[in-house]
Amino acid sequence: MKRFVLAAGFAAVGLLGGAANALTLQLDSYTANIQTVNIGASPVAGTPNQVGATGFNVTDTTGDMGSFVAWCLDVSHLLMGTGDTQLYSVTDNPFSNSFGLTAVARDRIQLMFDANYDDVDFSNADQAAAFQMALWEAAYEDDSGVLDLMSGLFSASSNGSNGLAATYIANALSYTGDKLWNMTFLEVAGYGPDRGRDTGQNLVTVSAVPLPAAGLLLLTGLLGAGALSRRRANRA
Repeated sequence: MKRFVLAAGFAAVGLLGGAANALTLQLDSYTANIQTVNIGASPVAGTPNQVGATGFNVTDTTGDMGSFVAWCLDVSHLLMGTGDTQLYSVTDNPFSNSFGLTAVARDRIQLMFDANYDDVDFSNADQAAAFQMALWEAAYEDDSGVLDLMSGLFSASSNGSNGLAATYIANALSYTGDKLWNMTFLEVAGYGPDRGRDTGQNLVTVSAVPLPAAGLLLLTGLLGAGALSRRRANRA
């Protein structure tokens, strides 16, 4: 059910892929309570020892993308405050303004979404934090390194979320199914100072891959047959 709802909400996002679209994002709320994550190692200069992990409910106030859930791919910066806005652009080269994602990292992030996203409960703090941790591991671990939150270029821990994050990572590594989600990378236009650290994070969001034309025809036929059956039942 979640995937159907998100697909409807993200209908416009797929049209944005590949263009350098300017947009203004407002942070509406967190998807769940923020969990504290202890960073053991990071290849990103300026990464703090502790960060918060969850997904973010944001709205594009320019109107192109509407409201959606976004995830952090910028562990060294703070996000804007609730109700604040920040300038962003859609990019096919994430992230030229900070720690760039390699092709391997992008593929790993894709697998994290395809293997897990349908089953992530955004309102559950442990699940939201675990998925965010898995995304960081996919983004920051060495291309030839083992995806393991306990070692390597990037390592992190959080009470209640480590085991689940490891499960998300294992699911991604073993995933051989179809691509289910289209990723959209959002690059912050500039960082603003706040409490000693720059605010504004590079983000990723996804939209459900549309059903093939044959699948849409089948779905339309099934819905039509169901409606016809209901009308006949009402006449009986």
